Amino acid sequence: MNKTKVTLIIAVILAIIASLIVFNKSNTTLGKDLRDFSISDTASITKIFMSDKSDRSILLERKSDGIWMMNQRYNAHPENINTFLLTVSNLAVREPVAKAAHNNIITLLSARSVKVEIYQNSHRIKIGQYKFFPYEKMAKTYYIGDATMDNNGTYALMEGSNSPVVLYMPGLRGYVATRFSTLETNWREHTVFNKRFPEIDFITVEFPDQSNESYKVVNKDNSTLELIRLMDNRTLTSFDTLQLMGFVNAFRNIRYEALFNDMEPHRKDSISGVTPMHIITLQAKDGTVQNIRTFPRMLPEPEIDVFDGSTVYHDKDRMYAYINDDEDFVLIQYFVFDKILRPLSSFTQRRTE
Repeated sequence: MNKTKVTLIIAVILAIIASLIVFNKSNTTLGKDLRDFSISDTASITKIFMSDKSDRSILLERKSDGIWMMNQRYNAHPENINTFLLTVSNLAVREPVAKAAHNNIITLLSARSVKVEIYQNSHRIKIGQYKFFPYEKMAKTYYIGDATMDNNGTYALMEGSNSPVVLYMPGLRGYVATRFSTLETNWREHTVFNKRFPEIDFITVEFPDQSNESYKVVNKDNSTLELIRLMDNRTLTSFDTLQLMGFVNAFRNIRYEALFNDMEPHRKDSISGVTPMHIITLQAKDGTVQNIRTFPRMLPEPEIDVFDGSTVYHDKDRMYAYINDDEDFVLIQYFVFDKILRPLSSFTQRRTE
């Protein structure tokens, strides 16, 4: 072995030793680490796991395409993810908990808090701008408690520490505890339909109480649309092409307002025990099928329509719906869904066969 190779090997070994020394040294700075709750490089965060004392847990994972998933099943709400990452990057300690309140806060955190584990990409060896041996590490583990009496701080405790602190976010008037939620409803993306025209195979819209208004729209080779009246399975040749294309393109961003899976079963059964107002089925080119069934939302008390004086029993702004093969019960807005709940006559008015 020549001297050049020996020198190179020695240099690599020394670099590894130096890196390990720096790594170990950084792990001994307990005083700083146990008070540093923020992570400035949120782009390196790969996974967030949160659990509470009621056995609820949330797992948020960043996929290779940048999309965040919740509990390995649903897309996570992008805006809520961004809010969380912004919060994590700006967390700061306002003050340590006073000695007189120390034991009470420790007891409070033991009984009611959210355990937060944050993972990020890192490298075992860093030499200047060069990084080697990437791996995923647990960057932070801490406990988030309730808000302080003034509602401008949040009690927290870093794992491994016995000194609780009050956290705050500079510029935020309020507390950050609510941003560390273990409720699934706070993290799920509210998407019902999100398909572009080339991805759609066909769409059926059914009006069970008006069968003459039910229809099917078929995507023919991404070039033309076929309109079929379901009542007699007849293909129509005269319809407003632009209106129909606008209808199909409206399926790109249809969202629900709120998830009501926790509603009492008997109440949910009462609402959905009637004939649906609408049934929409979308089959994509990849064979996946999405559907929705809508139901009226009864008003707590009947109201009088200010325009015609009639008695109104149903909410004119919102309705209930089952989505995802009746797995999820949600609240939706007419304002959002009217564009995809159009009857057949809206495409064929003033046109004859």
